[in-house]
Amino acid sequence: MTRRPHAARMDRMWSVPLRRTQLDDVRLTALFFAVGAALQIAGLNQVSGLLSDRFGSWLPWVTLTVAAAFQLLRRDRPAAALAGTTAVLTVDVVLCPTVAVWIIFSDIVYAVACYGSQRLVGRLYVLCAIVSAAVVVLLAAAEQPTQWRTVFVGILWVIALIFSPLAYGHALREHRTAAEVQRQHARTLATLADHERVEAVEEERRRLARDLHDVIAGQLSSIAVQSAAALDNPALSDRVLGSVRTISVEALREMRAMIDLLTDGTVDRSRATSTLRRADRLIEPVTGSGTDVELRCTPEVLDPPLPPLVDITAHHILAEALINATKHAPGQPISIDIDIAGDDLVLVVTNPLTDPPAEAEPAHTARGITNMTTRAAVAGGTLAAGPGDGAFTVTATLPLRTAGHPTDSAKEYP
Repeated sequence: MTRRPHAARMDRMWSVPLRRTQLDDVRLTALFFAVGAALQIAGLNQVSGLLSDRFGSWLPWVTLTVAAAFQLLRRDRPAAALAGTTAVLTVDVVLCPTVAVWIIFSDIVYAVACYGSQRLVGRLYVLCAIVSAAVVVLLAAAEQPTQWRTVFVGILWVIALIFSPLAYGHALREHRTAAEVQRQHARTLATLADHERVEAVEEERRRLARDLHDVIAGQLSSIAVQSAAALDNPALSDRVLGSVRTISVEALREMRAMIDLLTDGTVDRSRATSTLRRADRLIEPVTGSGTDVELRCTPEVLDPPLPPLVDITAHHILAEALINATKHAPGQPISIDIDIAGDDLVLVVTNPLTDPPAEAEPAHTARGITNMTTRAAVAGGTLAAGPGDGAFTVTATLPLRTAGHPTDSAKEYP
């Protein structure tokens, strides 16, 4: 019982953890060594007739063993494997040429071309050229007169054991590099798709927030303003109640259209009211609360019809501007000017300034101007809002030309 922990520690000390690639290299080296040993035992390993074979049968076993030892480094340290097998090959060729060492050298050439660095691969090309030239020269000088058939066989030998593994390793390296580039490209596209998906969701949330603000917050603000006017002047109660009902029905209609759009992507166009042609529905609740509203808009502005994007955007900006005017300057007259200047639709809403409230308003009260500015930008236009000359003015400029709407400058109005 007392020796088991010590034995376990000894086992861990002597155990050598190997990666899967290292195990593959060990198996491959064992296979090459077995092939070389089989050739040596069968008497097919030594290339006779080239140089002296006076070293007997022990030298081929030494060169085979040393070359196999360097082959174990083929993937982790290809430079050391190439240097070692090249040295063994040199000794083998000079003293006692053998087939097994050449086969191991060909595998090292493949491994360096496949796993080595670019600098090492460049050196490999130079080394292969030198070895190939040396082999041809040795074969040509081995016999006098020169046997060109032997030289031709040597060239085929070089092609089979040097240039073929070199070309195959290079092709595999290029394929692996291309596959890695494709994987990196796919990861980049996936990352961009995730960012675009998140941005699309955020943009949809912002759009829904703007729509809810226009439909719910705007209508409720109008109801609150009119209710306050009715409380201050009971004589307006009947008119205010009728206006409140109209606003409530309108809000429900727009909310129903939004729910239909979010549910199945369709909306009943017959219920659509976001158009400047129905600006009276925006003005009636304001005048019902006792506020004078002056609208200056010639019929030629809306005939031919405005582009849908411009029409809807102008309608929402007008609604928000009226709500802001009645909220921040209750009872003050409001003037609305809708005109076409060149290629743009210009909407101007003005109301006199009043004394600022005693208490500071929450920061979210500026969201109305932010929403108006965003809507104008989406339509390709601009919006300016601020005080000046004793009045607060909202000016929206929306381009018509980009939407394909005929303008006065094109002289296409009837």
